Amino acid sequence: MGLRVLIVIAISVGWRRYRYPGGWGFAFSPAYAAERTGLARARRELAWRAVRDWGRRTALEVRLDSARAAHLRSVALAQAALREAEDPGSGPIEGELGCLVVRRHTLAAGDDLIVPLGGLRVGIREGSKSHHLTVVEADGRIHHVPLSREEYEENAVHALVALIENCVLREKAFLGTQADRIKAARARLAEAEADTAHQDSVRAEIERGARQRRHDPEEAAALARLKAARQRWQDLTGRLPTG
Repeated sequence: MGLRVLIVIAISVGWRRYRYPGGWGFAFSPAYAAERTGLARARRELAWRAVRDWGRRTALEVRLDSARAAHLRSVALAQAALREAEDPGSGPIEGELGCLVVRRHTLAAGDDLIVPLGGLRVGIREGSKSHHLTVVEADGRIHHVPLSREEYEENAVHALVALIENCVLREKAFLGTQADRIKAARARLAEAEADTAHQDSVRAEIERGARQRRHDPEEAAALARLKAARQRWQDLTGRLPTG
């Protein structure tokens, strides 16, 4: 007989003696089979109820975790919407010519010059060698951007200026409604943060189940039967078995 088999047998014997204390006869003799069966039945009944209740609690806890995650996602989306309403960033590219890049909310001339379109004014003057673009910010700051006539056709430069002016007009309308969008986004965020109805419903179900288990007459009866079975075993053997 292999060592592993001997180990398994030794563990099984030790476990049986632990579960049915009092000596070899009480743990193994057919004379006490009825007493062992009664104790085992009481244990199984309570264990089955414990497993069933654990399964129900686990399912509810999974639902609660899912509700929490959904709430966090909803709040995160509302926070992102508020951030975008407060600071929409540069936005997608609307057009470009050389170093000039017109985006939804900004005009960039290389990496060193990025200005918002709100209140922006542009002008163009034709020189012998360059198209001279003048960009005036809302606060009065002036920027000069020369565009070589050899590289850029006059029509293309004027088309870009027209695009910038149209984007400035659109930005004016956008900024005119920004305060309303921010207000609406803050309201949506507050609503998302306050909306815990799903979580509250699952928590209430968990608490209701816990109360039912505490006052369940069948649970109390099963505990009483196990207690009685353990007491009978102690009366028989002088040893109180585990639950």
